[in-house]
Amino acid sequence: MKTAEVVQQSVEKHLVGTPHFLVAVDVRPGGKVNVEVDNDRGITLEELVVLNKAVRADLGEEADALEFQFSSPGMGRPFKVMRQYQKHIGRIVQVETADGQQLEGQLDSADEENIALRIQHPSKIKGRLPKLDTELTTVPFDQVKTTKATITFH
Repeated sequence: MKTAEVVQQSVEKHLVGTPHFLVAVDVRPGGKVNVEVDNDRGITLEELVVLNKAVRADLGEEADALEFQFSSPGMGRPFKVMRQYQKHIGRIVQVETADGQQLEGQLDSADEENIALRIQHPSKIKGRLPKLDTELTTVPFDQVKTTKATITFH
């Protein structure tokens, strides 16, 4: 039996009808299973506990041989699914392209073909907020190596 597929199916079954979405299921040596779940407002620890119990119940005795870790994706972690892009529209992200170019800007839109950013430029005057381009920079999705949300303090 393929553990990752079974866990993924179970998680997705329990997420139907909720605002949550599956980001990733990763099975590591030694029976460690990492499950990342998110939603547009953030997922609570209680919600993760309920999901963990439901998946364990689905797997039955097989769950006893596995060590589960349910979490939300961390802020500095690259996006893995389109829904993460949709969640971060309007926020500042860092994009690394396939050719190594680093872009930072406000995510304007994302679909299966492209992402569009308003590139952010640092202010030349200390203490002023960075400026965003008025024009959109479009990056074909197949040229995006990684995209990460950034934390900004004003």
